[in-house]
Amino acid sequence: MSLDAAPAYRIRLSKEWDNFLLVVDDESGYSRLVNEDDIPERRVLSVERVAAHPVEATMQRNALDEELFEAPYKILTYTARSEAHAAGLALRDHHEEWALLALDDVFYADENAFPGIAAHFHRGD
Repeated sequence: MSLDAAPAYRIRLSKEWDNFLLVVDDESGYSRLVNEDDIPERRVLSVERVAAHPVEATMQRNALDEELFEAPYKILTYTARSEAHAAGLALRDHHEEWALLALDDVFYADENAFPGIAAHFHRGD
């Protein structure tokens, strides 16, 4: 066997869906928008594939829980095709949550600015 190539049974050319554990930090990073509001940024600190065997997966999760017991980090689980895909999904979800909160503030401001319109929508006309 040549030392220049890995055995065929070790090479995985296709990307299959799998579960990943992500450690994220939602509290330490902030970015500024045009209106000077502080928006927390999500930082993905670690991504690891969940073990295939349920007992090993439980042990893996417990080890992460113990390691991060007093840290301000979150552990999330995503189903994705790769580590990068899982990290991208975590960032996308965080941005979507903050976009919805920003829209909620806009709708609340509109209700205060135009009470007649707000009353019309709340009546169901």
